[in-house]
Amino acid sequence: MLSRYCARFQYEGDPSTNLRARRPILELAPDGELTAIRFNNRSLAAVTDVPFERMDAWYGAYRRLSEIVDDPAMQVVVRLEPGECLLLDNTRVLHARKAYAGSGRRWLQGCYADKDGLLSKLAVLTAACREAAE
Repeated sequence: MLSRYCARFQYEGDPSTNLRARRPILELAPDGELTAIRFNNRSLAAVTDVPFERMDAWYGAYRRLSEIVDDPAMQVVVRLEPGECLLLDNTRVLHARKAYAGSGRRWLQGCYADKDGLLSKLAVLTAACREAAE
């Protein structure tokens, strides 16, 4: 159900930011492989792409996905130490931060990289390593 209809996402952080997307929550390749997950309660806009008669089923599937996401048994918690870095595929791994309650300062820097560029660099380096090994 969540792969059949598009959801709309919108985030306006400040006057110079207006991010919008229209994509299914779960995106599948033609062979059925899961290729992307989009789940963001903060930026989910009005659901207008689901036919009225399918709305109950869509929201039921959305609630079920939400239960899975919130289930501690389905979560991996990683505490980063100063200087550590965590890289993940933004469309393949659901991720979030826990609330910070404590003394001291918290500084978290986000960075987005083009996946095609990263895969290109990996292919070039892999080829160079093979050539060097021959």
